[in-house]
Amino acid sequence: MAELRERVEGGAFPPVLLVHMGSPEEGELFFRERWPEARAVSDAAKQLYAAFGLAPASLSKVVGPKVMWSGLVSTLRGHLPGKPVGDVTMMSGWFLVRGAQVLWSQKHEHSGAARRWDELRAAWSSATSSTP
Repeated sequence: MAELRERVEGGAFPPVLLVHMGSPEEGELFFRERWPEARAVSDAAKQLYAAFGLAPASLSKVVGPKVMWSGLVSTLRGHLPGKPVGDVTMMSGWFLVRGAQVLWSQKHEHSGAARRWDELRAAWSSATSSTP
């Protein structure tokens, strides 16, 4: 999250809306400690997840070898896992949205999937350069 925060606050990325499955109170506590200015909404019922085509994954996509490797690398970089909240099998994703149109998306193939920063930045640059 720190890397995303730095990119957004540095102007390299569009404003973000973070969606989580915790209660509003859990989200408030989480973001107060990590990114107080973040815009976030609670979606415990997973309605936004479903609307964007995100779904629960198989066990191997949650605790499989790729996920374990990603977790080890993240831990070695000083990012420790927190307490799970919500449906831990639900896959995440990033979506660049303008109005009702999804301009770009990245649906994560497993829990430890790498974020494609450059693709999102390129999509955002393209979208903002074509704004009337």
